[in-house]
Amino acid sequence: MMTAKTINLMTNEEFEAICTRCGACCGAYDGDPCEELRQGNDGLYYCRVYKTRLGPHHTIKGLEMDCVPITTKLKESWVGDELCAYKKLLKEGKL
Repeated sequence: MMTAKTINLMTNEEFEAICTRCGACCGAYDGDPCEELRQGNDGLYYCRVYKTRLGPHHTIKGLEMDCVPITTKLKESWVGDELCAYKKLLKEGKL
């Protein structure tokens, strides 16, 4: 069972382990995802350029977008965000 731990106290590994790779934050469910988003054979989503992802990119339809750390998006809403493990924990007061 996870206990509440602030993001600032988590190691990068602890924080990354929360992600369930739903792809929602990268547009997997809005019809125009980031051009770097890939779905693996396991059904999970992966960023093709994860280590260098932050900054300007394009969607598959060619629109400009900025990839930002998920922590900057947690207070926003996006299509499919109910699938996001970070958003679920935040809503439950566990993050």
